[in-house]
Amino acid sequence: MGKKTDRKFYIFWIAMFLAALAVLGFAGYSDGDDTYFYQHTHSMGFLEYLGWRYETWVGRMAAEALVYVAFHLGLPFWRIINALMLVLLPIGILSLAVRAARIPEGTLGRFWDRTPACAGKSCVQTGLWASVACVAGYFMMNVQTLGYAAVWVNGSIFYTWSFTCGIWALTTFAEFVFREKPAADVRGRITFGMEGCPGWKFLYAVPCAVVASMSIEQMGAVLLVFEVLGIVYGILKWRSVHPLLLLQACVTLVAFAVLFAAPGNDVRVAAEIVNWMPQYETMSFGQHLFITAHWLISSFANENKLFLCAIWIAGILLLLQKEKRSRTDGVMAVLAVLLTVVALLPYLGITAFSNLGMQYLDITQCITEVPVFERFTGMQLAAMLWWAAALVYTFVFLWRVSGCQMTLLLAYLAGIASEAIMFFSPTMYASGARVYYLTDLLYLFMILCLAFGIRDVRRRNGMYAVCVGAGIINFVSQLPAFFAML
Repeated sequence: MGKKTDRKFYIFWIAMFLAALAVLGFAGYSDGDDTYFYQHTHSMGFLEYLGWRYETWVGRMAAEALVYVAFHLGLPFWRIINALMLVLLPIGILSLAVRAARIPEGTLGRFWDRTPACAGKSCVQTGLWASVACVAGYFMMNVQTLGYAAVWVNGSIFYTWSFTCGIWALTTFAEFVFREKPAADVRGRITFGMEGCPGWKFLYAVPCAVVASMSIEQMGAVLLVFEVLGIVYGILKWRSVHPLLLLQACVTLVAFAVLFAAPGNDVRVAAEIVNWMPQYETMSFGQHLFITAHWLISSFANENKLFLCAIWIAGILLLLQKEKRSRTDGVMAVLAVLLTVVALLPYLGITAFSNLGMQYLDITQCITEVPVFERFTGMQLAAMLWWAAALVYTFVFLWRVSGCQMTLLLAYLAGIASEAIMFFSPTMYASGARVYYLTDLLYLFMILCLAFGIRDVRRRNGMYAVCVGAGIINFVSQLPAFFAML
């Protein structure tokens, strides 16, 4: 039985690679940024190009180096590597979820004393349907998120490649943090040791950390925070520091600092203010905060909604499996059902709770007049309040259904923070749906962790089927837009 399961697992992922490669065969260079990168990477030497970009535009040296290599080696190379990244990304998320998932029982007081939800440490043991549900995460995304972050040539390098590296960089910390070892005496002295994660894994983890932290600021920030938390966790629980984990975190910090130290960052921001949001420097703090909150909340009401729905449904199944359910559990389950129904109304043509005013902004053009509170209708403001309350409720809901699993709560907040960071960017609108990519990936990780906590196999497979069904319906409804992007 075990060998048969292993064979199905590997066959599925090979098929996934071939399918991705076939789809990418229809993708080519775009007329905009791809043409720009093609011209400049072919008119300069490697170091000359990197120096020019660092001085005049951006500090994302790792991604820029990959762009240079990919554009020089051509579309066949990019298609193969991108297809491989599109496979390694969900496998990495699945692997992290296998290690992080805990049985949803416990209290905050002893949050690290949790029983693993998965008996083994291999994602192969989760079964074929878990892999299928993981891939379905791509199709649960908005088609523009998937297209710009995974199919667009330079967009895929900056986002899919760097995020894949970020996920795999975290595997060393996951292996260390989620190992089964009793907590140490809190009064003991702090020791250094290699226990918890073998040294050879850092041969790929450290380079991956460099790529992730010097490509997209969102991924670099999330990676660095989780690395620091992993080290702190080891000190608090075991009074232990893994020297290679500490080295990886230090390398990540240095790479992240080099990214932000680039002289070109100020040049880029100044140019982007003129080109994309002239009001950026003159807006009051309150107005700036409002448009950021509006943009962020709108993303969860539209582009990210299926991931929230899957979290709510997984949580409902976890509440239903409790042997002793309280009245609070019943109320929370009913509220989760209500939130899910409202989120899915747009598929029936009812947009009252999803129309938050973003539809009137042409993000492909310079935004000369940002949204202001006074121009919103009563229904739009009500919808904003509804979704803001839904985001707060989801945190409380996760706390309840997961048994206070801090990893899931932190991942949830990281998904919101990875979008909120756009408060500091004049390209908040111009960056488009690809900004939501990391949020979707973090929430896919959470969905898998919650699903692994469902004891009944039929219910667990039903949760996987929910993800697959949602992905199919969502993707089919957006097929014309997807083909237009190829």
